Amino acid sequence: PRPPPGAVLGPPLLTRCRVVDAVARGVALGTISHAIGTAAALAEGEAAGAAAGVAMIAAAMLTTVLAPFFLPLLLHLLGV
Repeated sequence: PRPPPGAVLGPPLLTRCRVVDAVARGVALGTISHAIGTAAALAEGEAAGAAAGVAMIAAAMLTTVLAPFFLPLLLHLLGV
């Protein structure tokens, strides 16, 4: 299996973009890469790992709340 691109490319990309704050890095990795990104953030430090976990949960909750509203619109745009 191929490794997820967000977990592999995320940390070097964040470094290249000069994102040094542990919480910001954790939030970015947690939302783009979910569990694998959270593990990568945890490898960077406890603060980054904690922020990644919270961001992953918040993204999941937001998706759960918003998906029912956007699904009919998407189906309408697709003509289904």
